[in-house]
Amino acid sequence: MFDDTNKIKSTIYINIVDFIKEYKKKNSLKTEWKQPITGFADARGTCFQSLKKIISPTHYIPQDFLSDCTVVLSYFLPFENDIGYRNESGYDPDPVWITAYIETNQLFSALNDFLIDLCKKWGYSAVTPAPAGMIDKEHIYSNWSQRHVAYAAGLGTFGLNNMLITDQGTCGRFYSLITNLPVQSDQPLQEERCLYKKAGVCGLCVKQCPIHAFNSDNEFDRKRCEAHLAELEECFGGDACGKCVVGLPCTYQIPELSY
Repeated sequence: MFDDTNKIKSTIYINIVDFIKEYKKKNSLKTEWKQPITGFADARGTCFQSLKKIISPTHYIPQDFLSDCTVVLSYFLPFENDIGYRNESGYDPDPVWITAYIETNQLFSALNDFLIDLCKKWGYSAVTPAPAGMIDKEHIYSNWSQRHVAYAAGLGTFGLNNMLITDQGTCGRFYSLITNLPVQSDQPLQEERCLYKKAGVCGLCVKQCPIHAFNSDNEFDRKRCEAHLAELEECFGGDACGKCVVGLPCTYQIPELSY
């Protein structure tokens, strides 16, 4: 069906773009997104094994879901700029931000179902790593970190706030799909994108955290953050804060140093 790996990648991307467009129209969604970004992580590479040390011993690897997997498709759906602008002010997340968070999660579930069926039509398998993304309340770490999967797929590098800086910035959502499609995997990026890590400047993301989850040494208090997200879930129906990814040089793009 496909004469090379790039053809598969481009076909996957086109199907994702078309599905999002139709899904939004069919479900009358309020959220506006920019064009998605996609990458393919090596399912059998060292990146996934290392996550058991970097994140948690309970972190899954792709083979836990699909024994003959080859790659993990990671995709990032950036929010339109106005969604980020609306969430810059105030202690609580803007209602538009909460809506974008909820609607994007719903879209992801439907999109993965569509991609699974598409792979089956091509004669391959694919699975969603669910419910692996749920947080283990005992150690406050994800058992399937979408951001680390995206890093392995070459979609970006981590900022000081632990968010991934993609070609379209940090303002959006990640999701993934495990498959045995015969495609060439992408590699993690080597060049640092975070201005603080790169040159010791910026650090705005840490300063903007409304609950001060980072201490003076920029160490992250996961329990404090998780407790705050739980409160937001109870009050607004979505555990989405987003204050540490808006109003930054990296919110919508790769940041550049100013000399």
